[in-house]
Amino acid sequence: MSATNPAAYERPAWMRKLAVRRLTEADRDAALALLSGDPQRGIHLYSLITDNGFSHPTNRGAFYGCLAGGELIGLALLGHSILLYARPGYEETTFSEFARLANKIRAKGHVIFGPRAWVESFFNHLSRHGRETRLTNEHRWCVCERAELPLKRLQLRRANPEQLEALMDAHAEMFIESSGVDPRLTDPEGFRRRSAERIERKRTWVKLEDGRVVFKVEVVSETDEAVYIEGVWTHPDCRGRGIATSCLNEITHRLLKKKKAVCLTIEPEEEAARHVYERVGFVHTEDYEARFLQPIA
Repeated sequence: MSATNPAAYERPAWMRKLAVRRLTEADRDAALALLSGDPQRGIHLYSLITDNGFSHPTNRGAFYGCLAGGELIGLALLGHSILLYARPGYEETTFSEFARLANKIRAKGHVIFGPRAWVESFFNHLSRHGRETRLTNEHRWCVCERAELPLKRLQLRRANPEQLEALMDAHAEMFIESSGVDPRLTDPEGFRRRSAERIERKRTWVKLEDGRVVFKVEVVSETDEAVYIEGVWTHPDCRGRGIATSCLNEITHRLLKKKKAVCLTIEPEEEAARHVYERVGFVHTEDYEARFLQPIA
């Protein structure tokens, strides 16, 4: 390149035509087409859009798109949580633009969650605007495409609205065990609404004994090809009986009848859970990260 040629330092044409804007229902097809490029990495954003649209309060934030020459190359949910997606090859530019916007709109960003490389890239840009990390948790993204154990019996059922209170107690116990926080106290209205919505969408599965929830699991996100589950919990009084293995194996068999892959995340220190997942057929495929941010001053 010639040092005397200004054109040598110009940005590529697609970067000169870069724009970031809030997305609306008119962008639905383009957004879902972009996210379908990687059904696993895009699963959370894809499912939020198909479940709630672009302006539902459950999203707890707004959707934004990064466009190059009018074509969507990245998508983000900026709000209480920050979720990101970028077309391969456009990650750094897209995350830089989203970090600038997150700072401008003062997105709370309680947590940034996603593939570790994406989260760290985005945060490197966001930190230039003064945001700081409070806590970082490592997660292993695990995938099952074929259940390893035979399905011997059916014991799970979809939860119904009459079981909402019992399920909220189970959800809360799980949160208290993992974080010491009781969502019934910190966000009672939102906690109830989210629990009820999952039941209404037939995404919460339970095993009951004498009317008590002894096991539960929730289908949180899904695309045409993949499904993501979380909230796997066994009542403390019932652990050590093989309930978690048999119930997780059952839900995996059920879901793989319609999807190519079942996904979940696990923290590295959860050794007992890891052994259960591996027995069922889950394999660690990628490192994920949950980065919790200091509140905005």
